[in-house]
Amino acid sequence: MYWEAVASYNAAFPDQPMVAQYESHLNLMQVHVPDEMAQNFSDSDALRILLHNQILLDWVDHAYTYGVVYLEQQFHSPTMSMDIFHEINDERIQCLLHYGTPPAISQWDG
Repeated sequence: MYWEAVASYNAAFPDQPMVAQYESHLNLMQVHVPDEMAQNFSDSDALRILLHNQILLDWVDHAYTYGVVYLEQQFHSPTMSMDIFHEINDERIQCLLHYGTPPAISQWDG
């Protein structure tokens, strides 16, 4: 989704394309979402925040492995909603079929 969001942003603002931050000192906006608003936080909200912070596409791709581990842990949690899990997992599988497995940043692997 982030790749498409960056492409859409760049098409909408060709004179000011999204340029990822590469400096040693990054400026990131922290997000504060009150508990009562968390249910309304959407993919679009997350994508806007990533774009605003000029997050590198590689960073988001690298987070895939973390996300899979997190979902696996949540799947075994008694509080995990199976409807939500299946919805997320179905979307994940569709993205994998369309884009393939995102590459990890080998220097960051532990």
